[in-house]
Amino acid sequence: MSHAPALIIHGHFYQPPRENPWTGEVSREPSAAPYHDWNERIHDECYRANGWARIIDAQGAVSDIVNNYSWMSFNVGPTLLRWLARRRGDTLRRIVAADRQSVSRLGHGNAIAQGYNHAILPLCNARDLRTQLRWGLREFELRYGRAAEALWLPETACNDAVMEALIDEGLRYVLLAPRQAASVKEGEQVRDVSDGSIDPRVPYRYVDRRDSGRSIAVFFYDGAISQAIAFEGLLSSSRALVERFAAASAGDGQLVHVVTDGETYGHHFKFGDRCVAYALSRQAARQGFWVTNYGALLDVHSPSQEVTLHLGDDGRGSSWSCVHGVGRWQRDCGCHTGGGPGYQQQWRAPLRAALDGLRDRAAHFYERACGELVDDPWGLRDEYIDALLAPPRARDEWVRRWAPRASSSAQRCQLLSLLESQRSSMLMYTSCGWFFNDLSGIETVQVMRYAGHLIDQLRDMGATPGEADFLAQLSEGRSNIASCGNGADIYRDKVAPARVSSVAVAAHIGLSCVATQMGPTGHLAGRHYRIEGLRQQRRGRLSVATMRIVLRHARTDRRQLLAACSIHLGNTDLSCVLKPLDEPAAFEPLADKVVCSFNSGASLLVLMRTIEQAFGSDDYDLRQLLPEHRQALSRALFAPMRERYAAQYELTFRDSEQTITRFREAGLPLPEELALAAQLALNERFKRAAASLSVEPFEVAAYERVLALVEQAGRYGFALSLEAAAQPLQRALLAALRRLVAGAVQARHGHRGGGLAAALEVLSVAERLGAKIDLEPAQELLFQALKEGHLPPDEVPQRLLERLALAPSWCDGCD
Repeated sequence: MSHAPALIIHGHFYQPPRENPWTGEVSREPSAAPYHDWNERIHDECYRANGWARIIDAQGAVSDIVNNYSWMSFNVGPTLLRWLARRRGDTLRRIVAADRQSVSRLGHGNAIAQGYNHAILPLCNARDLRTQLRWGLREFELRYGRAAEALWLPETACNDAVMEALIDEGLRYVLLAPRQAASVKEGEQVRDVSDGSIDPRVPYRYVDRRDSGRSIAVFFYDGAISQAIAFEGLLSSSRALVERFAAASAGDGQLVHVVTDGETYGHHFKFGDRCVAYALSRQAARQGFWVTNYGALLDVHSPSQEVTLHLGDDGRGSSWSCVHGVGRWQRDCGCHTGGGPGYQQQWRAPLRAALDGLRDRAAHFYERACGELVDDPWGLRDEYIDALLAPPRARDEWVRRWAPRASSSAQRCQLLSLLESQRSSMLMYTSCGWFFNDLSGIETVQVMRYAGHLIDQLRDMGATPGEADFLAQLSEGRSNIASCGNGADIYRDKVAPARVSSVAVAAHIGLSCVATQMGPTGHLAGRHYRIEGLRQQRRGRLSVATMRIVLRHARTDRRQLLAACSIHLGNTDLSCVLKPLDEPAAFEPLADKVVCSFNSGASLLVLMRTIEQAFGSDDYDLRQLLPEHRQALSRALFAPMRERYAAQYELTFRDSEQTITRFREAGLPLPEELALAAQLALNERFKRAAASLSVEPFEVAAYERVLALVEQAGRYGFALSLEAAAQPLQRALLAALRRLVAGAVQARHGHRGGGLAAALEVLSVAERLGAKIDLEPAQELLFQALKEGHLPPDEVPQRLLERLALAPSWCDGCD
């Protein structure tokens, strides 16, 4: 074991699936304000922050930017990876790049896989356990471009069956908590360590009960230091952190390693990302540590001791967050996250029983129906992860390869629908549903929503979903909040309203088409849509639109065809009538009747009767708009009114500007109505002026207009909404810096560069306005350009560094 004392920090980065199962979209979560949802908030505070972690000098300036993922061992849950790929691709690319850097530096990547949707693996049946592992491993391979050496066990929950499944999948090591070890054997000597006393400074070997020639390495992390990082404020000082590591080290040939939630670094503890950046990239080496990962360590330090596992109070397994084993996810074991006096978690058992019954019913239907199309339904489910991550065309090829008997489009649709139902069946076991203190919590409601979605999927495929039996079992669990009632009540109150049908999507499209501009094709609420044969007629404030709407489910290809007629009477008075169609040709006669009635000058009453006769009486209004898209349509509906109001305020201000000036000079108070109109008018002017700021072309006059408006408002004693200038100024700053970098490249080829003057002007205007702009993207852009040699350090003047809060020696650190 000849190696310097090794240091490993592992971060478990994970968020549960938050999407509405019927739409694939994350709903607004008010508790995450000012962000839209908790994924967005934690991303900014943690996931992105660790990709671009700042090292700050004594003067408070940035002296370096560190990719913490290149120094830490880590896992990112597949559900979080999927969200990052859709919403924050730059952060995902940074994470993947860090893994590649660690492979280059250490010969092994820092990243490890995770069980697919964070289900408690010891509580899964054998089929689900295998799929959870295989989906997690395959997603890792497709994201990172290499096979995983290890897999994070959700909540580190494991038992012998889970360990043997890891061995079957060819994994090299696993991470566990100290109290999950039962005994250690070296030679013939066996030592009981069930009290958590196992030495975390060396790796161990778990031997397969079925074949003593097969094993997997096990690392038990340092519980005391991990606890101090997660809950005791050890991240307040990087020096204290590294000194704590040094105190725990036994010198050469030993390991100090900690494991915590990745959200600890930046979300739970602000600037925790900065602490770990400095500790790992600077101080650890000075202290004599080899900052490494588990794969590289195993190359030089093979385990010599054999370990057996502690299997919890009931023998079903152990975990890192339940002292009873895995009781937290199946019964009222006493582990919870607080709550009011007298709170209990007796609801956990009925919830799991209800889900188990639904799972088994869905499995029986899947096996029978899928067996008509393929020889191995459960093997096909294991492979389905490839189709989930593939673009539509590649998914079609996947179906043809794995299910050649599903030759018709209807059979392919049925097969994909069956597989999607199984995906819902697994998602409803996401561990967060049991972790917290009440049945009505958002995490528990989320797993119920997956159950509700599964019920709908089974019903759509012609199965009997057993919703009544499911609700009967669910009703046996009661919320601690009296007004929430039992599980069935919560399901009806919080799950059923989240359902979004294809008809609701079509209604939203119909209403949107008559109220605002909408593209002829697009993606909405988990469906691809196409608008055909759109005809719009206008007469004064009256607007009527007829259209044929084609919907195709994004994952199953299930298609629906509907005829729509929408009518807008002005402002917010609009409605839509829908009629399902058996064939496209049935639409034209319906539309012709409405168009003919409109063009004949028929009264509104006659027109409405014609619409009802042609399209039926299934009408929809603003109440049926999709929740996540209401704000956009609301803005569109309000825009004409807002323009009229803004014009009125502007007119009032112009008429009274001289009066306002004289009142101010005389020290007379302005009438409230006049002051309000003037302030609104000036704010509107300011917003428009700020929105016009750009650097392509760079116009000093545009910035002078913005400053002049601020000065004018100040003379009148009015406050402007300066945040209106923050985003335009930030965009202008980034554009100026890109021009600076491009100019440096062009200069090397004899062309004239530019951008420096614009960048300095933008920063100067922001400072004079007092507008707070986020400098981090600008810092990162400049850092990357310097590091990659696109911008010579001598072309970055000191005054620009100071304005960007960058340390004077910063450019030197980019070499």
